[in-house]
Amino acid sequence: MDVDIKHLAWLARIELTEDEAQNLRRRIEGAMRIISKLLEADIKGLEPLYHPQEEASYLRPDEVKPPRASREKMLDNAARVENGFIVAPRTVED
Repeated sequence: MDVDIKHLAWLARIELTEDEAQNLRRRIEGAMRIISKLLEADIKGLEPLYHPQEEASYLRPDEVKPPRASREKMLDNAARVENGFIVAPRTVED
């Protein structure tokens, strides 16, 4: 399969040296060969795989638990509180 690396680089808005382009071409062509092999596989009659594990999940059930401390105690530990809410430092600039 012939891959136009210069066009792909232009689409991705990246600059590649000739060595980088050759290396990338080899890697993409190798990936395409693998994909071609996968497309040749006969999958007629196979059931879809919805999950790799057939067993049920061992996660605990969700349950609401009472807080370990009162709201007032939690707010007392905050550096800054306004109108009953914790105020965090601004992280996004205008």
